[in-house]
Amino acid sequence: MTKDNVSHALETLHRVLCEIDWATGSDEKSTSYRIEFGPPNVPVADVIVSIDPDAECFLFLANFSPLTQAQRRDDVARYITRANWKLLLGNFEMDFEDGQVRFRSSVDFAGDELRDRTLRRTILTAMEIVEAHAEALSVVIEGHSAK
Repeated sequence: MTKDNVSHALETLHRVLCEIDWATGSDEKSTSYRIEFGPPNVPVADVIVSIDPDAECFLFLANFSPLTQAQRRDDVARYITRANWKLLLGNFEMDFEDGQVRFRSSVDFAGDELRDRTLRRTILTAMEIVEAHAEALSVVIEGHSAK
C-alpha cells in the first residue's frame, strides 16, 4: 500500500512535468520519467526524474554523453571534484567502470508532502547547474584541458 504522501508526490511530479512539457499522458502513478535530449542539447543525453516510494525521495539525474574514455577518466574526476566543491545542492559523479558522467540532485520528503514549488525549484536549480558546467565538462570528457 502506497503512503498518502507518496501518492501525492507521484501526482505532483506528473503534473509539474506536464506543465513544463517533460511528460504527456495520464499516467499519474508512474514513479520514473526519462526525458531524452538530443541536438542541440548535447552533452546532456537525458534526464531521469523519479520518486522512490520506499525512501520517500525525489531524484533528478542528468546523464552526459558520450561516455568518458578510460584515459580521460582521471581528468574528468578532477574536473567534477573541483565543480562539486562549490556546489550547495547536488553533485556531479562518474562511474569509473564505464565512464558515465551525471549530475544528481534529490529531495527527501519522508513523512511530509512534496510540493509543486519544491519540485520546480529542484529541477530548475539542477538544470542551471548542469547548463553552467555542460560546455566545460564536455571539453574535458572529449580530451581537452579543463579551464
